[in-house]
Amino acid sequence: MLDTKAMREVLAAQLATNDSYQLPENEHLEFHLELETIGNLLTAVKTDVNTQADDRVLHATYGCKDLAVLLRDKLKIHPGEAKRRTRLVRELPTLPHTRDAMYAGEISGEHALVISDAIKRLPKEYEADADRVLADVGPTLDPQQLMRAGKYVRTLVDPDGVYRDEQDAAARRAARMARDKDGSLHFEATVGPLDGERIFTFLMALAKPRSVDGEKDPRTFEQRLADAFIEAMTIAMTAHDIPGLPRSLLIATMDFDNLQEKTGCGETQTGASPKLITWCIGSTAGRPISTTSSCCACITTM
Repeated sequence: MLDTKAMREVLAAQLATNDSYQLPENEHLEFHLELETIGNLLTAVKTDVNTQADDRVLHATYGCKDLAVLLRDKLKIHPGEAKRRTRLVRELPTLPHTRDAMYAGEISGEHALVISDAIKRLPKEYEADADRVLADVGPTLDPQQLMRAGKYVRTLVDPDGVYRDEQDAAARRAARMARDKDGSLHFEATVGPLDGERIFTFLMALAKPRSVDGEKDPRTFEQRLADAFIEAMTIAMTAHDIPGLPRSLLIATMDFDNLQEKTGCGETQTGASPKLITWCIGSTAGRPISTTSSCCACITTM
C-alpha cells in the first residue's frame, strides 16, 4: 500500500526548504521534468484507485449515482474533472499502449484522453496500430499537437471520414447577434473548419499588438480581437461590388464652414451624439457629399 503520509511529509519538507532556486539552470529544468513525471504517475495511481472504487460500486455505498458523482461530491473537484477521471477508468483498458505510456509517467491523463478521442473516430481495423503510434509520439508532443497528429492519422486511413466530418461541420454553421440595452452588439458564430481557418488567420493578423507612440499596446487580447473584427467589417463595407450591400444615408445639420473645415459638430434627425457626427463627417473622405442650400445640411452615403 502506498505510504501517502510519507509522501505528504516529503512534499511538505520541500515546500518548507523552498531551495530549488539554488539549482543550476539545467538541473532546474530536470527538476521540472521529474515533477511532471511524478504528476503523471500520480494520475495513473488515481486511475487505479478509481477503477477499484468503480469495481466495488463504492458510489452506491455513499448514495451517489455513479463514479463521477462520487468523485465530484467527496473529493470536491469540478464536475468536468470528475468526468475526465471517469473516462480514464472506462477507456484506458481498450488502449494498452496508451495505458502503458501513462503508467510509465511518459504522458499525462490529458494526453491519454486525446489519443482516446482520436481513436474513437477510426475504423476498427486501425485502432490497435493508431494506439501504438500515438502512444509512441505522445511524450514528444503537447496535447494540442497530439490532437493534430491524431487527425493526421485519420486523414491517412479514413480520408472519406475526414471529408464527411468537414461537411457535417459546415452544415452546423450558425451565427447569432443581439443588441444590449446600451446598443452594444453581441455576436457569436460557428463556421466550418476551412472557413474557420481563413477567418482565424485573417483576424489574428489584424489583432497583432500595435505600439502607440513607442509604448506597448494597452489593449487586452480580447479588445484587440474585437477591434480586428470591426476593422475586417469596415474593410468589407468599403467594397462597392457586393450585391445587396446596404448604404446608410446620413443627414447631418451643421454650419457649412464647419463641414468644409471638418470642425465643430452637427446633429442628425434622430439626435445622434456630436461624437458620432464628428466621426461620420471625418469618415466621408472620397465619398460624394451633397448639400441643401448653402449653410445648414449635408447628405452623404456611408
